[in-house]
Amino acid sequence: MTEINYADPEIIHGLTDKHLTALILNNRSFMVTPATREAFLEMRNEALKDGINLSIASSFRNFERQKIIFEEKIAGIRPVLDRNEHPVDIGTMSKEELIRTIMFFSAVPGMSRHHWGTDLDVYDPDALACNEELDLTNRCYTSGCQKNVGKWLTANMQKFGFFRPYAHDNQYCSYELWHISHMNESDRFTSGLDCEECACFLKNRAGLSEPDLVTSIVTGEFAQRFLLFSH
Repeated sequence: MTEINYADPEIIHGLTDKHLTALILNNRSFMVTPATREAFLEMRNEALKDGINLSIASSFRNFERQKIIFEEKIAGIRPVLDRNEHPVDIGTMSKEELIRTIMFFSAVPGMSRHHWGTDLDVYDPDALACNEELDLTNRCYTSGCQKNVGKWLTANMQKFGFFRPYAHDNQYCSYELWHISHMNESDRFTSGLDCEECACFLKNRAGLSEPDLVTSIVTGEFAQRFLLFSH
């Protein structure tokens, strides 16, 4: 595999997986960078010793997949949650209020860290009850069935080169206790982000239903939303 260009817009915006390799886990294939793969498997082996079957719910997500999620929330096809993780009535919102509410939990297509192959949503399938579906909410990882995963990650993930890019709630985006990121590589992708290039992509190439509004929010809050380093 050739060396990764961490400033390549095709990679940054989720338009290619040419830099990724497959990680096979629980009969599923997840696309990740080679360094992320190696680090996760090492961490998983350590977690197993502590009785946690650390597994992946989501890894690489391409632009088109992220666009479907984002646009279906705008259209009211998918539920939109408030900051307390409760569904909201989008019919009472202005377009800007709606976009900002969506962005609190869902990344703008082309701007998701999941485009890079360095970020993982993780859980323990053995902690789920029979026929129970995984609930990717902070409640689940603090007081629900995945609380031991949340605690274990807090205590151990840094030893294996991972961190939580959304470790704390703020006015821009929710904290996500299940979302971990490979420090070294995600920091390099973050350093490769260029506000002007991202604005051009969102406005002219992404095909969003609200390109001007989304671009305005992204560029106005670029550092706070996207320059999330491990240090």
